[in-house]
Amino acid sequence: MTRQRITPSLVISIIALIVALGGVSYAAIQIPRNSVGTKQLKKNAVNTAKVRNGTLLRSDFRSGQLPGATWFADRSPVVPLLVLTNSFQNLVITPKLPAGSYVLSARANLAGAVSASSVICSLENDAAQNFTVGAGEGFALAMSATAVLQQPKKIELNCLTNGADFPSVAQAHIIATRVTRVIGGGS
Repeated sequence: MTRQRITPSLVISIIALIVALGGVSYAAIQIPRNSVGTKQLKKNAVNTAKVRNGTLLRSDFRSGQLPGATWFADRSPVVPLLVLTNSFQNLVITPKLPAGSYVLSARANLAGAVSASSVICSLENDAAQNFTVGAGEGFALAMSATAVLQQPKKIELNCLTNGADFPSVAQAHIIATRVTRVIGGGS
């Protein structure tokens, strides 16, 4: 029969195991049930002082939480050219934006008809822009506006022609960027 000898390393291992198991048991005995709650968690909560600048990503926030959030609305590229008529037509519309202040930018490409046409476009409640599209010529429409929404709302870019010929529109889009506030304007 082989006689096993107790070595110093075996003794140290057994003592370490007892201390480790005893520590867990001690913690289980000493901390009362449901003793860690809001008050204790609040002390360790993540707040602005504990987050290093530039470490959070836009994906860490819900839509509309960031003051600089941007929404993009585009007229589908598969939709054929839209022919303008003598009444306002919606060229493009944003998704419903949360209440807040916005800087708006809209673009569209217009193609003139057989003769020159007068066109009027409006972005949100901004004053309408009136311009002439020459016969057979192209015109790059660029508009900007501000909006202060008191409740969630969609933003529209609308145009009409008041000429005899009807120009067409393609590649219309709106970019709505949420800002902290708009000074001296808005709808």
